[in-house]
Amino acid sequence: MISDRQNRILSFVAALLIFGLFIALIYYAFPARADLDFSSYYPWRNIIFKGWLLTIVVSIIVLVASIILGFLLYLLTNSKILVLKYLGAIFNEIVFGSPLVVFLVIVYYFIGVPLHINNRLIVGSIALSLYMAPYMKNVFEGAMESIDDMQYQAMTVFGFTTYQKYRYIIIPQLLKIIIPPLAGNLTFIVKGSSLLNFIGVPELYNQITTAQSNTYAVVEGYTLMLIMYLIITIPLIRLTRSLEKKVALWN
Repeated sequence: MISDRQNRILSFVAALLIFGLFIALIYYAFPARADLDFSSYYPWRNIIFKGWLLTIVVSIIVLVASIILGFLLYLLTNSKILVLKYLGAIFNEIVFGSPLVVFLVIVYYFIGVPLHINNRLIVGSIALSLYMAPYMKNVFEGAMESIDDMQYQAMTVFGFTTYQKYRYIIIPQLLKIIIPPLAGNLTFIVKGSSLLNFIGVPELYNQITTAQSNTYAVVEGYTLMLIMYLIITIPLIRLTRSLEKKVALWN
């Protein structure tokens, strides 16, 4: 009798074999497979690796900044002051209605240039953080809705200040709820960081396309790019799923 764990392992191995066979068929059907040559990227290995590291660093910075901005946006959109509430709502609609690449370019030319921010990495990080803020706001909103009204009533009865409510009651509960979607958003940020190439930030996509223009090995470049992004995103996806399971157990 096969145990549940053994069944999962066998199923995973079978899925890997099927997927591997599919990739092999695509490779052998590719007419120019004999011309594939990744060695032309070897001289570019250092700048590509630096671009890969920069992608990771930018993604972490944007995650932290967008969490802060997302929480502030949540406070704005739930403010009792209507002007603040509408400001938050308008910003939400602008972001949700704009493609990321368009938003990045607009922020660069209408904020970065007028403010004389010459560092494109800083402008790109600001733009990506602003773009992710409404998505982070939704995470906080969903988490806050999970806290029932009885707890708010109890906090009011015991005379908790706003600081005490968030410090001792709300934030500890929010943390275990928001961590899985935050990890999922980090995956989105990593993939979205490739669009920083449009404003000249030397991240992974930018460095590999620079190498492509010199080596003319286009297919090899995109293949290498795919592998290097997957090295970042697959562990994040696995982490997200693991955290979701742990949160389900906590609840």
